[in-house]
This record gives sequence, C-alpha cells and structure tokens, in this order.
Amino acid sequence: MLSTVILGILAGLGAPYAEPHVKKGLEDLLLSDAPMSAMELRMFTFSLCLVAAAILAWIFGDGSALALAIGSALGVFGPRIIDRIQKRKTPDYGDDE
Repeated sequence: MLSTVILGILAGLGAPYAEPHVKKGLEDLLLSDAPMSAMELRMFTFSLCLVAAAILAWIFGDGSALALAIGSALGVFGPRIIDRIQKRKTPDYGDDE
C-alpha cells in the first residue's frame, strides 16, 4: 500500500514536468485543428500520469485505488502545502520582563 501511495505522489509531482511533452505529442498527432485549453491539457496530463502509476501499481501487485488517489492528491497539493507552512512566521512574543 505504501508503494501505491508513493506512486501516486510521483504521478502528482511529475504531471507538471510531463505536460510539455504531452502537449508536443498531442499537437503532432491530433490537435492541429482543435487545440486544448491549458486546464484541459493539465488535467489530461495528470490523468495520463495517474494511469501510468496505476499500471505500475498493478504490476507490483499492490494496486489500491484509495492509496493511489490519496498519494496523487498529496503529490498535486504537497508543494503548495509545504510552501504555505514555510512562509508562516513564528510568533514574536517579545520579552516579558
């Protein structure tokens, strides 16, 4: 189950890096007439990464859909959550002397 969560995290983290390659492939093959919007392309790329992670989880024999979904959500929103936590300021209580 842990390997499936890790595959989901990698799918979520890898989607932005795979997006230019998917866009180039789609433009070469299909979409010269009807281009996709940025959101459609982002969602399609994430879906492809998630399917690839599901296939790998199935090959490893530990394919849990819930674990994959949780991992992918962490992969997508993890960097934003980490940035948010790092930008928090610690409270300054001052000297109470």
